[in-house]
Amino acid sequence: MKTSLYQVVVIANDFQIPFHDERALSLFKLFLRRERPDWLILNGDFQDFWEISSDLTPRSGQEFKREIETGQKILRSFRRSLPRARITWIEGNHEFRMRKYLIQNARELYGLPGVSVPDIFDLKRLKIEYAACHELATINKFTDNFIRVGDLYVGHWDRVSKRGAYAVKVPAEENGVSLLQGHTHRFGAHARTTVDGRVLLGIVNSSMCSRSQSYVSRPNWQLP
Repeated sequence: MKTSLYQVVVIANDFQIPFHDERALSLFKLFLRRERPDWLILNGDFQDFWEISSDLTPRSGQEFKREIETGQKILRSFRRSLPRARITWIEGNHEFRMRKYLIQNARELYGLPGVSVPDIFDLKRLKIEYAACHELATINKFTDNFIRVGDLYVGHWDRVSKRGAYAVKVPAEENGVSLLQGHTHRFGAHARTTVDGRVLLGIVNSSMCSRSQSYVSRPNWQLP
C-alpha cells in the first residue's frame, strides 16, 4: 500500500460559537466526512466567549454554559468524523478573553486545572492540540499566534482592515513568509514576488460566523 507524499489540511476560523452560521457548519461537517482530511486546523475564534468579554455592547442573552456545551458538542462531532486526523485549535483573540477575564477578575484561579480552555473543552480526551499564544502575552493585548504548515504560516494575526487583503499584506511582507490569516471575517489575497524570485502569498480566510450580529449591521463578511 502506497503512502501519499501529501497531507490534506483543512483550515477554518471564526466560528464564534454560539454565533456560528448553522448552515455553513452543516455543510462543513458534510465536507469533512466526504474529504477526510489528514489535519483539521481551527484557526482561532472557534468560541466567542461573549459573556466574559470586556466589550460593553449589551449581551444577547446567550448563556455562557450553553455556549460551552455547544462548542463541546461540535468538537465531538469533528472528532467522530475524523477519528484518525490531527486536529489543532489555535487560540484567537476571542479565546484570549478567558485568560484576560481570569487574570482581571479571578487571579487566584488562573492556571489551575479545570479553568483553562483545553480543560473546559476536554481537549486531551478528544486528542485535540491547543496552540496557545505566547505565555508572555499581556492581559490587555492579544499577540499574533500561528503555527507552521510546511512553508505556510497559519494563524490569527492581530490585524484588522476594511479591505481583506490588506489585513494579510503587512504581516506577510514584514515577516517575509507566506501565510493564512483568520480574524477579519473577510476573504482576500495578496501576492508579491521578491527580488530573489520568491513568491509570498497571503490569504485572509473567510469566517464561519453568522452575519446577523447585535454589534454590527450588514457587515461586509464572507462565508466559505
